[in-house]
Amino acid sequence: MIQVPRKWLLTAALLTPTLVGYAQSTDSLPPETVLVGATGTAAATQETFTIAAAQNLVVTLTDLQVPAELSNATVVVTQGGAIVGEATFAAPATSANFAITGAVGQYTLYVFGAPNTSFSVGTFTVCVAPSSGASNCIQDASLSGNISTPAAAANPAVSTVSLNLTVSTAASYTFTFADEQFPVALQVAPNLALFQGNQAIQLGIQSGTVLNLTPGTYTLLAIAQAAAPANAGLYGISIAGPAGTTPLLNNSFPVGSLSAPFQSNNPSAQSLTLKMTDFAFPTPLASASALATSGATVLGSTSNAATATPAVFTAPSGPVQIWSFATAGAGAGTYEVDLTSPSGSLLRTAAGVNNGDSLAFAFVTPALAAGSYQATASDFQFPAVLQGLQFAVAQNDVILQQAAMASSLNFTAVAGTVVLLVDATTPTAGNGLFDVNVQTTGASPELVFDKTQAVSASNLFDSQTINLGTSGNFNVTLTDLKFPAQFQDLDLVVSSGGVVLGKIIGGGTFSIAATPGAYQLTFVATPAAMQQYGMYAIQIVNAPPMATLSASPNPVAAGVATTLTWTSTDATSCTGSGTGFDGNQADSGSLSVSVGATTTYTLTCTGPGGEISQSVTVTTTAAPATSHGGGALDFPLLGLIGVVAVVRSRRKYQVARLS
Repeated sequence: MIQVPRKWLLTAALLTPTLVGYAQSTDSLPPETVLVGATGTAAATQETFTIAAAQNLVVTLTDLQVPAELSNATVVVTQGGAIVGEATFAAPATSANFAITGAVGQYTLYVFGAPNTSFSVGTFTVCVAPSSGASNCIQDASLSGNISTPAAAANPAVSTVSLNLTVSTAASYTFTFADEQFPVALQVAPNLALFQGNQAIQLGIQSGTVLNLTPGTYTLLAIAQAAAPANAGLYGISIAGPAGTTPLLNNSFPVGSLSAPFQSNNPSAQSLTLKMTDFAFPTPLASASALATSGATVLGSTSNAATATPAVFTAPSGPVQIWSFATAGAGAGTYEVDLTSPSGSLLRTAAGVNNGDSLAFAFVTPALAAGSYQATASDFQFPAVLQGLQFAVAQNDVILQQAAMASSLNFTAVAGTVVLLVDATTPTAGNGLFDVNVQTTGASPELVFDKTQAVSASNLFDSQTINLGTSGNFNVTLTDLKFPAQFQDLDLVVSSGGVVLGKIIGGGTFSIAATPGAYQLTFVATPAAMQQYGMYAIQIVNAPPMATLSASPNPVAAGVATTLTWTSTDATSCTGSGTGFDGNQADSGSLSVSVGATTTYTLTCTGPGGEISQSVTVTTTAAPATSHGGGALDFPLLGLIGVVAVVRSRRKYQVARLS
């Protein structure tokens, strides 16, 4: 997010010519770029860096060819909402570069591409260096990483992990790993290999292997396969060095369709309880289970089976990961997982399980005070209308209220979090959006939770919340950067409290009226056909103030008054200049001023979005000539008097004859 100040041209239809003012905007959401990958593509690497002093740079992307060459890779650098450079290579080429002239400020760097099909993973480096020394990489701007195909792109049961390990002390390191058998045992045990640069240190590492490592950076590759039909699994890896040192690695890794864990922090070594609840909304789950780990160590597990009881175990202080896995029954389903200590809740999370076009969602609100509330679910009907929407409110494992359609539900809550459950059926074609929110009840309702969610078979959507601190009009701009090609589908909706404030398809600018508070931005983006990635930019700015100023009558005779009339919008203060109009002015009004000579009057208004000035010139004309008596009569006047006298004498003559 950065810079690129915008200037806006403002015009006003006035009675006389005016000067057109420019207003510079203030960003409420500075311009930022977003890279979108299609389903099944390798995750992109992203990094932000800052160049303090203006200089010419060269950006070089290099394939390390470990464990094999990449099929292709692209590096792109953006600043604000614009692309400043990009380069791509495809095998057998192994590098590409581009220059940035006069670089200064903050930049965002992205790397994406496709790995070697035989290995599903490859590694790369990006060097950002002065043009005068292309090998003198700027440490804070350069990086290394890997491109790894998600499991679902090839075999949904296979997952590959590629990690960079930094060894600072030469010593013997013990590699230990094990199948954590969640939700079931793996079909193929983890296979590990260690590389340094393009050199293989050890292939086919067995659990318990001890390797002597010297200081440097290493790449650890691991691959495992989950068993059908779950196609989900979990294993842990620990790499321990000399006694008393922090392990190089101590973590658990999901396989196949197993989702990333929920993170919790245990403040001290103590007994914890892990509990799972099946809400049976909209239908009961076929199965559900949860597992707690600390690094690569399993702490305990539980399930939703009728005979299952909450798991109680002793956990060390520090991070605790909660893994969950569930399968749908006759339809979609929802569940909750709770981790508690003797002193209270450490984690409450919930999730939905999809079934075909029926997609389930669960949202946990912040802690609420005991009292009455209203929860609302709304179909935004954008870009398309949902085929169905069911809604429920739950607390402490119990559903309080539910509805078979988009609606509002009144409920009474005890102190604590509430879970909102939604089952949405995807549109017959395209994507949809819904919103769920919770407000207090009473004369002045307060919004306490708000979430806009996309409903998409491809799940190519993103959302973010922004907080606006001032009231006013804001311009929202969505731009398709058409890199590497124009999006097939690009949509944005801005909402607050379930109310759509503005929306757009394809890109452009629209205005929203806002008061201080939180606002939801929800995007649906589908890269072009035959393209794996797409890039768009988003920006929200305070709408610049607008102003009009006119004078009537105009022109006027010298010394005669004219009336100045002005208006403004999105302005916090206005000042005037010109005789009789100097100083602070209301944001709109009228004023009579006496004009002694041709005068230019100027109105300057300032607001959160910038400043604008409008002017009008009132022209004076010469005063009309006047007579002051006592002087000689001129000949035209004498002639006129003579004519009048003749007419009068004739009238008298005619009257005399008649009489």
